[in-house]
Amino acid sequence: MTISVCVLAHNEERLIERTLGALEEACGDRAFRAHVIVNGSADRSAAIVHRLAREDRRIVGHELEIADKANAWNYYIHELALDAPAHCFLDGDIRPGRGSIQHLIEALENNPQAYAAAALPGSGRSKEPWSAELVKNHYLSGNLYALSDHAVALMRRRGIRLPVGAKGEDGLLSYLFLTDLQGGKDDTHTQRIVNPEDARFYFDSLSLSPADIRLYWRRLLRYSERSFQNQLLYALLKECGVAALPSYIREIYTEDRIRDLRPRNRLLYFVSDRLVLNKIRKGSLFPQAEEKKRQEA
Repeated sequence: MTISVCVLAHNEERLIERTLGALEEACGDRAFRAHVIVNGSADRSAAIVHRLAREDRRIVGHELEIADKANAWNYYIHELALDAPAHCFLDGDIRPGRGSIQHLIEALENNPQAYAAAALPGSGRSKEPWSAELVKNHYLSGNLYALSDHAVALMRRRGIRLPVGAKGEDGLLSYLFLTDLQGGKDDTHTQRIVNPEDARFYFDSLSLSPADIRLYWRRLLRYSERSFQNQLLYALLKECGVAALPSYIREIYTEDRIRDLRPRNRLLYFVSDRLVLNKIRKGSLFPQAEEKKRQEA
């Protein structure tokens, strides 16, 4: 059967063609169909995807107005995902390694109890400790992973959706799978995530150019937001279970919950933590796109 691939892309006009061009080699002898979800892009990403779709019938382009990865993920799971032996997810700015997707599918086939098979980084200065951490903790990286058809069917049937506006969807998915899609404190279901050594993804390292420096600063702000989000969200899910997943991440930032939040002491994150925490306390953190989604609902 044909593998279903979901590519999540936001402002990736520079790299999206390279990513899609690597799919055939990454899938090996497995047939695939790729749904490319361009979400909230202000560049030429959508135009490039639609051109490639006209040239290759295996590619289907989709556009969402909201620039939100979690919302795009929900759209695929609940609106696009059809019968397939597995569903592979990757970011629009990475290059899946040769045979990487095929290795992920084979890992799921060889481990029928697994919900997810997650690739490991093949580039970057920290690739070895990052890989070791993923394997040790049975985590997945959002850059490249595959879900079994059973896992997707369970999430659809149970109505499990990621909170719109959530940062670090890979960490949240790891937690949900390790708790057997129940939430709570028992995160010992390590058989639900496997990390095949031969499945690798590659990405371009940042330089000292002004554009990359700005990108790195935005990344630090996103990491700060994710840190505060995780403190509140996981405490809620451990206490109340998966039923406590909010529809929108802003719902967890109640006055009593944010009262005790503090910036981390590590210098690398202190400034960005402080700026993000000030926005949380002022209620100005959340993007207009999320508010529009709330109004439409």
